[in-house]
Amino acid sequence: MLKKHSIKIISLVVLLTFFSCLFCGCSKDNDNTAKASKPESKKTADVIRLAGGDWGYPTPYGLYPRGPGSRKMNLIFDSLLGTKSNGETIPKLASEWESSEDGLTYTIKLNPKAKWHDGKPFTAEDVVFTYNYMKQYIPVSGGCPDSIKQVEKVDDQTVKIKIDEANVDFLSNLSSWIIIPKHIWESVTDPNNFTSAEAAVGTGPYKLVDYSKEHGTYHFVANPDFWGSKPRVKEIKFVPAGETILAFEQNEIDRISVTPDILSRYENNPEYKILSYETSWAYRLYFNMKARPELAEKSFRQAIAYAIDRQELVDKIERGAAVPGSPGVLHPNNEFYNSKASQYTHNTNKAKELMSNLGYKDADADGILKNNKGERLSFRLLCDDGSARLAEVIKQHLAQAGIEVVINSVDMKTRDARFKDGDFELCINGSGNGEDLSELTTIKSEGKATSTTAQAIGYQNTEVDELYIAQQKEKDPKKRKEIMFKLQQIVADDVPKLTLYYKNSLNVHRPSVYDGWSLDTYHSDSRSNFVDD
Repeated sequence: MLKKHSIKIISLVVLLTFFSCLFCGCSKDNDNTAKASKPESKKTADVIRLAGGDWGYPTPYGLYPRGPGSRKMNLIFDSLLGTKSNGETIPKLASEWESSEDGLTYTIKLNPKAKWHDGKPFTAEDVVFTYNYMKQYIPVSGGCPDSIKQVEKVDDQTVKIKIDEANVDFLSNLSSWIIIPKHIWESVTDPNNFTSAEAAVGTGPYKLVDYSKEHGTYHFVANPDFWGSKPRVKEIKFVPAGETILAFEQNEIDRISVTPDILSRYENNPEYKILSYETSWAYRLYFNMKARPELAEKSFRQAIAYAIDRQELVDKIERGAAVPGSPGVLHPNNEFYNSKASQYTHNTNKAKELMSNLGYKDADADGILKNNKGERLSFRLLCDDGSARLAEVIKQHLAQAGIEVVINSVDMKTRDARFKDGDFELCINGSGNGEDLSELTTIKSEGKATSTTAQAIGYQNTEVDELYIAQQKEKDPKKRKEIMFKLQQIVADDVPKLTLYYKNSLNVHRPSVYDGWSLDTYHSDSRSNFVDD
């Protein structure tokens, strides 16, 4: 897994105050008045309420496979290691670790302070059991890295992990592996339907005390025996909130994400604080080259890339609060980003030229291209309700290049299921975990389909596979970057998928209620908002 780029944070309140002082002047009296009216900033809270919604039971087997489900699970369960926003590896259930010279064996000392919510000790037996259990029963989320081939107990507080190939990202990959208690799960033979209270026993900072699938509510309370620092928030409640803006303004929930067009409601008001995050969460256009062989032609995909105006998508759909997507997949802030990779600046005429070279003509002048059999060039575009407007604009762009699009808008879970099964021709999908180029490879199960990312169906490039493996093994940062630059250039030329744009996030909260929100993640339900590991 590639290291994530740092997320840029801007406190709009601070910026607005700065420019106000710069251009209008801030007298001492005015400054005192502002200080007198500014609400107290609280770094701890008894209760925080956030908008609910059902994302499944928060275990590796019971959750729905998208971010909100995983983040709730991570309030309860722990991994051996964690990663900071800058990619630095930090201890969690592991306290120390070392690798063999060949990078194939890792010896890991376990955290002696960690214990399960029910008071039972956490030991090496739990780690070995989790590995073996998850090999037999594949979890929805939080599974062990595919590269692990053996986990063995050295003593109660030490495990040895052996992997099949050296990988400089192996330790960071461990941050997604959730450890479960042997004494609870060893008798469970149907883990996907195991939703009793004891299923949610973890070692994490919070305990689940209530969950309602029907109402989409969750109630977490701080774990007094947590091995890390004391949680800053005693209780976290996910509550029904039909209209989140109204619920926020009526003090029913404590933080929301807003669009730029309503930002003025909260600007210049000391009651609110606005944080802006630049993220790697992106919408992407996926091609099913098996369902539609035309898409297997590289210049055909390049034509689509030229036809879609990604800057207009940013302006129209996100009102400027996004970054146009990179055909090389990685966000411009990623440490490995190659700015010289092909960009496909919007050019409808270039798109038409490429299509013409492939033999597609508008023989009857109705605006839609036909193949040499006279068949209209028409595609079904699968999207969910949340990306329907995006699909409409893409439909317009492709129509200008002579490509007809028929939109099939469904609910998110239906789209995710069809996407995972490859039941689409073109598909818009979005997530925050698509920067890893592994899904463009055919290496083992690295590019396996999920509800949020998928192997580019019908795409295979041996050089991409080789370069991806090479960068995994390369320990020299400079050489690894060179490999990544070359890999991105090939991917950008091939366009096996097209990143449309990376979303920015504008979040609003009341500092007087709680001002401990993380500056490293825009997700209001992320663990780092409530506790320091």
